[in-house]
Amino acid sequence: MGGGSLVPLDLPPQHISILRDRLTTWLDGVREDLEALDEGQRPDQAWQEARAFERLLTAVTTGKICLPDEAARTTIEASAAAHDKESDYADVAATHDALHALLDVLGGGRT
Repeated sequence: MGGGSLVPLDLPPQHISILRDRLTTWLDGVREDLEALDEGQRPDQAWQEARAFERLLTAVTTGKICLPDEAARTTIEASAAAHDKESDYADVAATHDALHALLDVLGGGRT
C-alpha cells in the first residue's frame, strides 16, 4: 500500500496468538472461496480480503504495520462483525455481565 507509514503494532502477546490463528483461518477460507469461484464471478473483493489478511498476518508476525490501510480496516471490521454474530457475542457478553453483577451482589467480587 503506497503512502503509508510503518509503525509498531503494539498489542499484548496473548492477542498476537489469537490474531495469528484467526487471521490464518480467515485467509484459508478466502483462499478456498477463490478456488471455488465459477467463471463469471468477480473475485475482486475476495482477492482484496486475501491481500489484507496477508498484510495483517505479516504485521502480527513482524510487530510492524503499515498505516493507513483502509482495505485491511474494512476487512477486519466486516470479519469481526461476522465473528461476533456467529459466536452470539452479544448474548455471551450480556450473560457474562449479568452473572458477574449477581456475583458482586453475593460478595464474590471481594478480594
